[in-house]
Amino acid sequence: MPGDLPQFPTLPEAVDEFLSSLLRPTTLLVAVSGGSDSAGLLIALHRALSSGTDSKHRLVAATVDHGLRPEAAAEAEAVARLCDELSIPHRILRWQGEKPKSGISAAAREARYRLLREAAELFGADAIVTGHTFDDQAETIAMRAARSADDGNLGLAGMAEAVLLDRRWWLLRPLLRTRREAIRDFLREQGRGWIDDPSNVDRHYERVRVRGSLRDEATLSPEAIREAGLRRSRLAAEAAGLARRYLQVHCGVLAHLDPHVLGEEVMAVRHLLGTLAAILGGRAHIPAAGTMDRVMAMLSGGHAFGGRPDRITAGRVIFDLRRQGLFIHREARDVPSTHVQPGGRIIWDGRFRIQNRSGNDLIVGPAPPDREMAHAMFENVPPAIAMRAMGAIFHLEVASRLAGTIDKASVITAPVLAPYDCFLPQFDLILGRELGVLFGCDEFPAAPIKVFGRKS
Repeated sequence: MPGDLPQFPTLPEAVDEFLSSLLRPTTLLVAVSGGSDSAGLLIALHRALSSGTDSKHRLVAATVDHGLRPEAAAEAEAVARLCDELSIPHRILRWQGEKPKSGISAAAREARYRLLREAAELFGADAIVTGHTFDDQAETIAMRAARSADDGNLGLAGMAEAVLLDRRWWLLRPLLRTRREAIRDFLREQGRGWIDDPSNVDRHYERVRVRGSLRDEATLSPEAIREAGLRRSRLAAEAAGLARRYLQVHCGVLAHLDPHVLGEEVMAVRHLLGTLAAILGGRAHIPAAGTMDRVMAMLSGGHAFGGRPDRITAGRVIFDLRRQGLFIHREARDVPSTHVQPGGRIIWDGRFRIQNRSGNDLIVGPAPPDREMAHAMFENVPPAIAMRAMGAIFHLEVASRLAGTIDKASVITAPVLAPYDCFLPQFDLILGRELGVLFGCDEFPAAPIKVFGRKS
């Protein structure tokens, strides 16, 4: 039935909806490669803002030259000329230094986001906007489904419409419901061309192979993607509720869950435990499905009260089940000792951000064992767990004995939520905020756009 066909907004429709959903005057940094998607987005945004009688928003642009193809520099200059024609401030960002021999796609993506964050800082931008389309979304979901089609695979929700980068800048993707061909139709109507990147047809890359396989298959439903996103958001909200009711965090290194949590909905418990494992282990991703299967199997052998104690190490953390509940903390193995030079900043063990404002070279390492101090710091915690947890706390000392004692007021420390501090998708915003409060982090900034409840 024609009425059952998925509805894909045109480029002007998507841009108008995006601009109308911005909650405050915003400086938008558009990432433009020169390809049809990003060029179309830039031109459509410029057209919409230029036609407004009282536009509250400002447009700037940046192009990343990864230096991986000889043509890249000329393509970046072509984008610069387009921006100059449209009177849009623009910067070319170059990925300098030696490139890795393997994992180049992931390294290039990391470099791209780093350079875009730097450009956002220079421009004073509030948000970074990219031209990811529905076609990109379908390819992403297909790749993730190939790894696991299980409903518990959070990746089946696809790319988030809004992602917080480095706790500061929001990355926005307004074209996730628009088809690439519609963007190219718009560019043709405007008499504009675009640059075709040869890597987009290189079957060496997984995404290109998936793109070819999708051409002859039924189009993934936008409504199905939206429902998957809502399921993921609901799961995170349920996990946040469990954290609010059952979780205590001691000194930023020990999580204690009341035993009643074991009677709650299994998937929400699993999601909370996986997230806690990542935070306490200083890892950017929750443990793999097989690892979490082992954790949940261990817990299923216990009971809320009076069950047999058990313990398992998974994802660089120890899950210790006791009568008092479930305790989770970093294992003692491979906890680093690191120098922090005067004026330097580091993230220690993926778990704490440390800034040295003193004039001394400092060493940051695990705290030495001290039974009395452990008992005082981890009150009402089993002594063996308290001692292990103490080894997960950072300890500061001056590198040179001649330098004297540490001026602690000159050392700024803050906990890090490793899965969320660099990359927090809208799906997990509620859970990230709840855990941020419990771990004593600064509050995550609000999104400049209403990202929940959008229609497909």
